[in-house]
Amino acid sequence: MTPEVVHERFAQYLKNRDLDGLGSLFDEHAMFVPGPGQQPVYGRESIKEALKPYLASPSTIEVVATSVHQNGDLAMVLPSWRITSESGSVEGKAVEVMRKTRQGDWVYIIDNPYGV
Repeated sequence: MTPEVVHERFAQYLKNRDLDGLGSLFDEHAMFVPGPGQQPVYGRESIKEALKPYLASPSTIEVVATSVHQNGDLAMVLPSWRITSESGSVEGKAVEVMRKTRQGDWVYIIDNPYGV
């Protein structure tokens, strides 16, 4: 498995409006930056709360990892993304740190979707 698998799963869970699935992509103690100028949230349950607005209407996400640097079970990933919904589209460039679990999956340790 590669870190990019997280992006594929994120896209599927977002499309299916699966909040628990989205939450499973984050380490129990992960950090998530909800948006520019917003304070980070910590921990899987708080991150799930911060992700709820993304599930308010049907949407899809396209993610392309422009850079992946892996060192053992850690990876720094710089993806570009675009979320499209009924109300239009939003795009950005993220900064992510992921960790490979003992089961071989990758999870977010830090997810800063707007790269700020």
